[in-house]
Amino acid sequence: MKYIKVYLAALLVIMAFFTSCSELKDDITSPPQMSVHGNGFITKGSSNFHANLFKTTNWDLMQCQKCHASDFSGGVAKVSCKTSGCHTTSKGPAACNTCHGDFDNPNRIAPPRDLDGSTDVASAGVGAHTSHKYKAVLTKNIACNECHTVPSNVFAEGHIDNSPGAEVVFGTLAKTGGVSPSFDPVSLKCSNTYCHGNFEFLKANSTQSEGLKNFIYTSDKMTGNNFSPVWNKVDGTQGACGTCHGLPPTGHWQFTINQCSNCHTGVVDNQGKIIDPARHINGQINVYEEN
Repeated sequence: MKYIKVYLAALLVIMAFFTSCSELKDDITSPPQMSVHGNGFITKGSSNFHANLFKTTNWDLMQCQKCHASDFSGGVAKVSCKTSGCHTTSKGPAACNTCHGDFDNPNRIAPPRDLDGSTDVASAGVGAHTSHKYKAVLTKNIACNECHTVPSNVFAEGHIDNSPGAEVVFGTLAKTGGVSPSFDPVSLKCSNTYCHGNFEFLKANSTQSEGLKNFIYTSDKMTGNNFSPVWNKVDGTQGACGTCHGLPPTGHWQFTINQCSNCHTGVVDNQGKIIDPARHINGQINVYEEN
C-alpha cells in the first residue's frame, strides 16, 4: 500500500508539471512582425514611402542591392522588388521609368513625372518633354541623346549626382548650325540650336543644279531666325510655322506657303503642312531633285 501511495503521488506531480507547461505554452503570444524599414515603406502617399527616402539619399539604389541582391530579386532579405504592382521590369528599380517618366509604362521614360513627382508642364523638369520626345509634329520624335548624355545604366558615373536636375548636353542635330547651342537653367531658354532656326545654307555649298541654285537663292546663303524658345511654354505658339525661319527663309526666293510643295515634294503639302516630319529639321534641304 505504501508503494501505491508513493506511485500515485509521483504520478500527480508529473501530471501537474505537464499541465502547467501546457498552460505556459498556450499563454505565449506570437512576437510582432518586425520591419527593417518601418510602416508605410511600400505605401504610396505615406511619409515613409521608400521613394521619399531615396530622394534624401540621392537615389542610392546600391543600398537596396545589399539586401535584395544585385538584380533586386530577393537576396538575403528574401523579398523581391519585382513583385506585381512594384518594379515589374527586368531591371527592377533600376529601370529608367522608376525615377522619371511613366511608372506604369517602361517605354515612357521622359517626364511628365519628374524627379519631384510633378506632371505640370510649367515645371522645369517636365516642360516640353512630351512634345519633343513623343508627340513631335514638325520633325520626327527627338531622341534623349539630342539633349542629354544617356547613361549606359542607372549606376553610370555622372548619371545620379548632386546636381539639381539633368544636365543639358546637346547632340548632333542641335549643333548643325555651327554655333554651340546652350540652355539657360534660369530663363529656361534654348539658344543657338539648329532645331529652332540657327542655320546657314551656303549657296556655294549647295549640291543642287546651278539653274536651281541661281533661281532659288537671293543671296549667298539662306538663314533661319535663330529663335530662342522657352522650355516650359507649350501652348503651340513657339512651334508655329514661321517662328524658326521666315516663310520662306531669309535668302530664299519669295513664295507663298502653299507653293512650298512645288519644290519640297513629299515634305510639305499644298497647304503648308508638314507631311513627312523625318525630312523636316533633319540637317539638310530636301527638294524635288533629291526626292
